[in-house]
Order: sequence, then structure tokens, then C-alpha cells
Amino acid sequence: MFGTFALHQLNTSSKKASSSVLPSHNLIYVRQMKSIVSFPPKSLYSSRSLRLIILLFFLSILLYFFASFPLVWTNSDVRTFLLSASSLSPPLSLHQIMFGIASTQNHWMKHKEFIKIWWKPEKMRGCMFVDSLPENNLGNSSDNSSLPEIHISEDTSQFRYTHKHGYRSFIRVARIVYETVNLNHSDVKWYAFGDGDTVFFPENLVKTLSKYDHELWYYVGTSSEIYEQNQGNAFEMGFWAAGFAVSAPLAKVLAKVFDSCLDRYPHLCGSDARVYSCLAELGVGLTREPGFHQVDVQGNIFGLLAAHPLMPLVSLTHLGKADPIFPNMAPIAALQHLFKAVSLDSERMLQQTVCYDRWFSWTISVSWGYAVQVFDHPVLLPDALRVQDTFSPWRKGEASNYMLTMSPANPDPCRRPVVFFLDEARAKGTTVTTSYRRMLPDNCSYDPMISPKKLEEVVVFSSKSNVGIKQLQAPRRQCCDVLHSSKGAKLELSIRECKDDELIHIHPQELKT
Repeated sequence: MFGTFALHQLNTSSKKASSSVLPSHNLIYVRQMKSIVSFPPKSLYSSRSLRLIILLFFLSILLYFFASFPLVWTNSDVRTFLLSASSLSPPLSLHQIMFGIASTQNHWMKHKEFIKIWWKPEKMRGCMFVDSLPENNLGNSSDNSSLPEIHISEDTSQFRYTHKHGYRSFIRVARIVYETVNLNHSDVKWYAFGDGDTVFFPENLVKTLSKYDHELWYYVGTSSEIYEQNQGNAFEMGFWAAGFAVSAPLAKVLAKVFDSCLDRYPHLCGSDARVYSCLAELGVGLTREPGFHQVDVQGNIFGLLAAHPLMPLVSLTHLGKADPIFPNMAPIAALQHLFKAVSLDSERMLQQTVCYDRWFSWTISVSWGYAVQVFDHPVLLPDALRVQDTFSPWRKGEASNYMLTMSPANPDPCRRPVVFFLDEARAKGTTVTTSYRRMLPDNCSYDPMISPKKLEEVVVFSSKSNVGIKQLQAPRRQCCDVLHSSKGAKLELSIRECKDDELIHIHPQELKT
């Protein structure tokens, strides 16, 4: 106010001075006023105004945003984007999964051959727990470098075991959960447990667990294929041999209370039953993942492998007690052969794709990386996806009550589909080529013009899989085409993503044949 009045006075004085000469005492007064009052430059006034305008502009934007926020939040696409953006985190890696594997001194020699096939020492962390050191088997440095660390399990004699038909060593195995967590490794998001003959498919385990928030309490695994096994244990129990995973926060709490749980359950038989019971007391149930496999069957497990669920293959076990998965091979050699395809496209392993040959009315079922079946007649898709009954329960005397959608194998071998097993697998860029050949000759007569028995080789082309989290949460089977390049004794197929409204079905003309 004072500055404005002074400015007015000075301007008035200046005008008067221009028309007449001021008295000396007035001139002195004006000079004194100029020295008292400092005038800000015009640039300062414009800078302050600009700042004020900018501030008001941003305040208006904020007011508009908060006024319209309820409307924005009700839009599901915007809400999903905001939530996903706020929860971005680095993807799960193999290094962030800590493995606890159970073995014994007596089984170590066999188990280590299975483990060497899938274990990646440069990427993975874990321990093999044994009851005592295997004799004369720790000096081989090449073996040691390709295997997890070996730990001697802690003494468990203080815990009671009262089951009549089990082994008290199951307490030692169960307590591997406690001992693995108490190793206190850093940057662990998940703990995975299994037996020495449990074969994990590591990249697929990572993919499967990536669906879940590791900061929440998760217990991920599967039950047995046999009804009686589940009835005798629990339908909500993750079986140890199939492998199971526990998120790190839950595993740490479980380790704290585990010994008290062992005291309360001396009457239980297995190690997995003790883990399940303690998790049940913590209020946590099993999250089922069909990629884990207990394989509580014996004999020819072809039917089980050829009709794998529409999820990544995570584990197999008991392979040393079943027939080799490839004919004319030892169990370990057969598994090594399977991993030739695993190394090229782990996510696609055993994924079943069905296509129909209109020319010959064949139905072709591809279990990628393992086998191709060619039926000489049209088979509806739901029937082609059934598990063929090629095996028997693991325990003799158990009824064949499977937890699977079964299809009886035709007793006449000549009426069964022609089976081609994996022969070679190779990759060029993003294209993976697998070839399959007949390994089981038969003495069946056939029409050389239309019978699939004339085929000697099936070649399958596919793109390397890169399944995202959303595809894992809502998987869809892929489609396949019979290529025109097929001729003579070779059948060529191409696997691709199905179109939006595409059906995998028998064509009308095939139904009439």
C-alpha cells in the first residue's frame, strides 16, 4: 500500500517538475523518497505472474482428477492397468527357488543319476539330505559339481513314530522342510521339495510358480493318480514324491512350528502327511497344479504321458519303477533322450495337440517331444484326450480307481493307433523341428493305400513357446495342420495358435466314413 502511494506521489511530482522548476526543498524530498522506495523490475512482476498461472493450472488438473477418480476406477481396463503397474517386480528366476531333496545312503547312487539330468548348478540352489554319507561317492569332483550340496540330516530320535507299516525315517524326510528353510539363504521366494528320483522340469516350475504372488501363503502341489492313495492319506495333500512348493513367507512360519507338529502326529505314515497336517493347522490348503505328477502306477506309463493336462509339465517320479518311457532304452537313457526336446522347448513338453487328416480320415494326436499317435479312423476330440489304460496301480491289490478320465486300451494290438516315438529334435531360430519314428513293429496286415501303418516317420514343426502369465492362467490348446508336403511314408504337421473362433473337430465328411 505504501509502495503504491509513494509511486503515485513520485509520478505526480515528476509531471509537475516537467512544467515548472521545483523548489530546492521539494527536489531534495523526491530524492529522499526514491532512496527509500525500491521498485522491482517489470521482469520480476511477469515471472511471478507466470508462476502463479502454472500453479493454478496444476491445481485445477488435480481437482479434476480427484473429482473424476471414482468414474475412472470403475473402468476395469484402467483399474487392471493401474494395479499391474503398481505391482511390477522382476520375474521369478531359478535362483530364487531353494530345493530340498530327500535321499538315503543306500539310494544315493541311483538318485544322483536322475538328478544330474535336470539339475543346473550354475542357476539353481538346493541341498540333498541323506541319513549318512554315501561311501566312496563323495570324492568324484565331476559328480559333485553337477549336483546339489549334500547335507547330513539332523537327529530325529526325539520324535515318536507309531505307525505300524511305515518307516520312522519319514520323520527325517519331513524335517527336511525345517532344515532347508533354516539354512537361511538370501533372496529365496519359493522352496521346492521332492525325492531323489523326482525329476523336475526347472523352467516349467518357474513358469508355474510365476502365476502366484510369492509374498502370500501358498502350498502348491498335486495328489495321487490313485483314489485309494488319496483316501488313505488326504485328497488335499501334496504328495512328496511328485514334488511340491511352498512360498517363502509360509515356509518360514512352517519351520518355526514344525517340530511341535511332529510331536502331535506320531501316528501318521509318510513325510508328506506330516507337512500337510502342519499346514492344515496353519489354515493353508493345497493349490493344485496338474503339471506335478506322483506316478503311483507301474508298467507302461505311455497312456499317462501321452495325455498330459493343458499345463506345463513340472515333475515326474518313480520312473525307475515303471517301464522305460521309450522302448528299447534303459530308464536313465530314456530320460536323457526326453530332455533333448526339453532343452529346446521346455514349455511345450507333452502338450497334446490333435488334428484331422481329411484325405485319409485319420486322427493324429501329438504329445510334443514324446510321441505321435495316428488313428486310422475319426476320433472325437474329447475321446482323443482321454488317458489310455496302459498301466496298473503301483501297489498290487489296489483297484484301478484312477483320478483320471480313462479310456480302455484296445485288446487287439492291430486295432490300436500307430505310435511314433521321438527320434530327433533340432532348432533353427525360433522354429523347432521334432521327428518321430515307429519303434514297435507289429505283424498286422493293412491296406498300404490308406492305413497309417504305411508311415515310417512323422515330422512336427512348431515355434518355440513363450507362454505369458495370462496364458498360464487361462490356457488354450493349440491347433495343428497336415502339410501338403506330406508324401509317401512321411507325414508332416505344423502346430500353431488357433484362430479366435476355430474349433478342433471332425469334419462332416469324416463322420460319414
